Amino acid sequence: MIHEMHIAALEETKSMMDRVQSGEDSTGSLAQQVTSLELLENYRRFGNLCGRECQFLDFHHTSEDNEIFPTIAEKGGEGLKRVIARLSEEHAAVHQLLKTLAMNVVVLHADPGPENFARTRETFEVLYEAILSHFGYEQAELAEAIDYYGLL
Repeated sequence: MIHEMHIAALEETKSMMDRVQSGEDSTGSLAQQVTSLELLENYRRFGNLCGRECQFLDFHHTSEDNEIFPTIAEKGGEGLKRVIARLSEEHAAVHQLLKTLAMNVVVLHADPGPENFARTRETFEVLYEAILSHFGYEQAELAEAIDYYGLL
């Protein structure tokens, strides 16, 4: 459910970028729409990367890293320990990509030209693929263990 919520936010942003790329919308309009998303409104309001939304994602990853993953690593075998190590590394990479995207959007908002759009789009695409891959891998590799150990 949590993964689906984050994917829906990504899909909304991807749709906006697709409209700009196809000429249906302008980069200025995209920058205004993206900066009006709750994620960036919270950034401005709370003075951190993305306020409540990223706090929620951070809480999700922190609970996995501190509660769920250690239990699985302790009770599971070496294979599960490798899965946990990879997922923890991916958490750090996703958060770095979110920071980079936020910086790109700030620049795009100030100067909504094609070069800044391309940079923002490229960062977004990397983030989009990383999150889909991360969520897919996590669900495929840990769903059975999470159920087995009664962790959710």
